[in-house]
Amino acid sequence: MIPYCFHTHTKRCGHAIGEDEEYVIEAIAAGVRRLGFSDHVMIPGFSQPRIRGEFSEIEGYLNSINFLKQKYQDKIKLYAGFEAEYSDSFESYYRSLFEENKIDYLILGQHFSFVNGKIEDYFGHVHDKTSMYKYRDYAVKAMSTGLFSVFAHPDLFLSNAPRFDATAKAVAIDICKAALQYDVALEINLAGIRKGIVKIGNEKRYLYPYRPFWKVVAKYKCRVVIGVDAHDPRDFKSNEYSMALQMIRELGLNHDQQLKLKEYKK
Repeated sequence: MIPYCFHTHTKRCGHAIGEDEEYVIEAIAAGVRRLGFSDHVMIPGFSQPRIRGEFSEIEGYLNSINFLKQKYQDKIKLYAGFEAEYSDSFESYYRSLFEENKIDYLILGQHFSFVNGKIEDYFGHVHDKTSMYKYRDYAVKAMSTGLFSVFAHPDLFLSNAPRFDATAKAVAIDICKAALQYDVALEINLAGIRKGIVKIGNEKRYLYPYRPFWKVVAKYKCRVVIGVDAHDPRDFKSNEYSMALQMIRELGLNHDQQLKLKEYKK
């Protein structure tokens, strides 16, 4: 049984399938009692087909979740949120989403860096010290804002790393220290497991979760949650959740099974 999931997408992003209600139905069947929708944030004046929905879709997205909140209120608690990349230029927009009571929470998914609303780097392909430290800097700044309850797949920057070297360890330590300082949960992401084992350098492993990173997390005793990262309603039926639980037990991770979403503070 999955007690809660706050990482759930919808077909609006262009790379997920299924209707919103199907996600709710499958989540209930999987034992989920608290379900958060966190599609890739729609950004005014910014278009990324097949990555995030157009800004014109935001009201339909929020209206759908609010309707389902009422329809299934006796079976499951629903929340409206987004998975968002941090950028200085987007911070005021994110704050407005809270101030206008449009969303319940945000999770940080630092796939890219943005400068003036344009993609500068793709963090899924970090290969050198400069880009690793840049990922760290954006992540730490994001957590310091108090906007984010969860840092989704924080080990994304290692998805193509041939080894866990001194730089990777230093970045992992800094992420853990910031997560503790700003009270942000780190997410073991099940989508990386669903993608299967791949060969990177001399290792055969998941793109993420990457165990060497999570050994550092265990040392610092950061709060850890599991995110289904559902892109298909059937993702709630998969066995990756039990695999993540096994890793939590093996590494002695601090599993937060009662995640409390952050209340927005002006």
